[in-house]
Parts: sequence; structure tokens; C-alpha cells
Amino acid sequence: MPYHSVGEILAHPRFPAVRSAYVDAVLKLYEGDTFLTRLVLEAARTIIFAIVISLDAQYDESDRATWPTVSLLKARMTQFGLASPRRIEDLVARLIHTGFLVSKPAQQDGRVRLLSPTDRMLDADQGWLAAHYLPLDLMFPDPGYPEPMRNDRSFQRAQRLLAIQFLGHGAQIMAGNPAMLMFLTRDAGVTILMKLIQIAVRDRQNSETGPSEFSHDAIGALFGVSRTHVRKILQDAAAQGLMTLSGRGRRFFEIKPAMWQAFDRFVAESMSGHDLMFKIAMRQMKMVGGTPK
Repeated sequence: MPYHSVGEILAHPRFPAVRSAYVDAVLKLYEGDTFLTRLVLEAARTIIFAIVISLDAQYDESDRATWPTVSLLKARMTQFGLASPRRIEDLVARLIHTGFLVSKPAQQDGRVRLLSPTDRMLDADQGWLAAHYLPLDLMFPDPGYPEPMRNDRSFQRAQRLLAIQFLGHGAQIMAGNPAMLMFLTRDAGVTILMKLIQIAVRDRQNSETGPSEFSHDAIGALFGVSRTHVRKILQDAAAQGLMTLSGRGRRFFEIKPAMWQAFDRFVAESMSGHDLMFKIAMRQMKMVGGTPK
């Protein structure tokens, strides 16, 4: 099936503007909502969030192998290597406690407990999908991506059914981009990086040259982490040559070309994968009863 490749996306003249729109959309989801940020923005939590919805979408009561249990979730998480079985259990318990998940006994075997996403989880997931399809919708507006942009529940279900099959591809993307993996595996790491990118782009647009200024305290407050946590992530990034920190209190930063390239590649790979899943999902939706559902 034809879909937009990573190379095509990176070479598109609108890519810089689309990247900025993507950063703004993702940050809008989480800025100021420290509860949701701390809950889902560490990579293990984000992946668990998506996998649970996917498992629920493929659940067939007559097929025990599809039952959305904690054990099946652990099996799906294995290839990412981001969380131990005990940590997965703790994260599931927190999702249940905070109203994103329910755990209920299976009708055919009361000893087995099944996980099910609540409307709160599904709504949050739709916001995530819209933010991640926005750059594609801006770059390729004809015919665009109306289903995820209008929060279509049928598309969400079809896309999440496909997402299970693409887990290995997602793991490969993460493993092949160590610069991004460093941020993905830290609490709020990606949003901290995106906030710095947003600041740097804003300064460029205002014709400001040289390092950009930021506040460890302000960024930590936005995403519900401590200033020490922000400082440690950025110090590690600087040690790897991904950015420079300068000035009193290290309150000035400059993103190095290696970091820009890693982030651009990450965005383009994500866009390409989402485009492929969109086209497969739409084809499958049309095959059910002959019309989209």
C-alpha cells in the first residue's frame, strides 16, 4: 500500500512548520496538567496506555488468547525493555486507581481479571491521536486525515487494532534513535525536549541569535517534575553532545545539529508509520459492510 515515506516527509518544504505545529499540539495536551503528564509521559506509561486500548479492541470473549489481562500486557511490553513486570503491575494499578482503567472478572472464568479502558482513557487517547495526525493533515491536506482529526471512535478502534501489529516497528524506531531514547525513558523527558525546541524555534522566528534562555523551575512546574530532574536530563544531553548549557545556573541552552536531526527523524518516522496505519485502517473500515463505520 502506498504511503508517505520518512525521506519524503523530511524533504517536504513544509516540514519545519509542520514539526513546530506538532510540538505545539503535543505540549498543549500536557502543559499545566501535571497529573496526566506524570501518568503517561514516561515511555513505559505511554506504551502501556496504547497497548491496553489495542488489547481491548481485539478482545474476543470466545478466544482466551485475546483476553486483555495483565499477563498479556506484560508479554506485549517485553520487546520494548522499558519496564519490569513489577513496574507494569504498579502502573496498571495506578491507571485503575485514577479512573483510566477498570479491572473486572471474566464471565467465563471468574479467576481471571480483564482490563478495560474507561471513557476517560479513550478520550485522552483520541487527543493523542489527533495531535499525532495533525502534522500529516497539514502537510498533505488533500484529502487530509478527517477521521482522527474529528475524534472518530470507529477510526480509533481500527487504528488501535493495527497498532498491536506495529509494536515491533515502534520498538525498532526507539532502539535506532538513542538520542531520543534518552528522553523517552525519562519522566516527562520528551515534553521537556519539546519545550526547549519550542523556545528555540520562537527565538529563531524573532530573529534572536545565540543560546536561548529558559527556566528549570518553570519547565519543571509545567510537567510536574522537579527542577533537579530537568537539570539532570539536560546535563546528560549535554554530556552526549546533543546540546550546550551555559550562563549562570546553566539557564541558556543551544540545541546541537545532532539533536535536531534525531528529533526530526523521530517525528518523520512517527508520521510515516501513522500514515500507513491510517490507510490500512480506512481500507479495513470500508471492507466492513462496504461503508466506513
